[in-house]
Amino acid sequence: MQTRNASKFLTSFVVVLFLLGVVLAQSIEAKKAQYDEKVRALKEVSVKMSAQGITTDEYNKLKEQYDALNGEILRLQNDLNSDQDYAKKMNDAKLAFNEGNTLFKQGQYDEAVAAYDKSLQLDPSNSNAYQGKGLTLAKQRKYDEAIAAYEKAVKADPTNYSAFAAMGKTYYDKKDFKNAVNAYQQAVEINPQRETNIYMLALCYNNIKDTKNAIKYFTMATQVKPDYEKAYNSLGEAYMTDGQVENAITAFEMAISIDDKYDEAYYRLAAANNKTGRYQEALEAAQNCLKVTKKFKGAANFEAGTAAKKLGRLDEAKKYFEASASDRQWRKSAEYELDLLSKGL
Repeated sequence: MQTRNASKFLTSFVVVLFLLGVVLAQSIEAKKAQYDEKVRALKEVSVKMSAQGITTDEYNKLKEQYDALNGEILRLQNDLNSDQDYAKKMNDAKLAFNEGNTLFKQGQYDEAVAAYDKSLQLDPSNSNAYQGKGLTLAKQRKYDEAIAAYEKAVKADPTNYSAFAAMGKTYYDKKDFKNAVNAYQQAVEINPQRETNIYMLALCYNNIKDTKNAIKYFTMATQVKPDYEKAYNSLGEAYMTDGQVENAITAFEMAISIDDKYDEAYYRLAAANNKTGRYQEALEAAQNCLKVTKKFKGAANFEAGTAAKKLGRLDEAKKYFEASASDRQWRKSAEYELDLLSKGL
């Protein structure tokens, strides 16, 4: 009789322990969900606090929200860290994430994806792990899978501007420029001080023939980084497309003032000066390009030939056009000019 009662007691005790374990596990998961939500909210408030044009009253209200959220996060973090199983789980997730980063750098992409997946199984809220997985898949040209990973990254952390930018780059590589614009726009809105994302947004607008917005964001990139010669050169190209030749000349000159060996900017400055009838300036810009370039020899020789012809220096023009004709891309145009010169036209 006593043995039977003891057996019943033991069985009941085991059931109670099991149920207690389930309740505790649910409690930990609930706290983790609360923690993740509070962290997302804190990041969003932080972004709003750093927004341009915010008033003092708006800032103070946001600061109160920030402090309150931060206090709740610290309390939840202490509760979570006191649970040994949870702490081990998060540590294992971090180790797997770091392993994924290492494998990515080593070019072991399949293994890196597996490591990121392992990390995400342990901690599905890690936006950076989703982003790392996306970057790895993009390296393998698995663009749709990469974009799906980035979407999970920004869902886990809507303030992760680098994940939005990575998504934009993947859309750009797919030549899906409209979706690339949307992704880069999100990245720039979250962090308007990242000049490379602003520049890429401008390039995307360029590719959908929205020259006005391309000019807007190339200009913004130069404002954020005043020595951004590449952005000045691209701004000049956009101005040329828009018919604003004088502004284009200024932009090309700015690029050259930052980098006096910037061959493309010299060539484009020569073309812009030829267009406005400043043939001596065009010839000098083309000659400067020829001193430093390999890539733009055909283009620079053609612009130099055009300027020399307009200046009445026909023998010189002929030499430049002959040099330009050796470039397959410029051969037809150069040979046409040589034919005109031979006819005295």
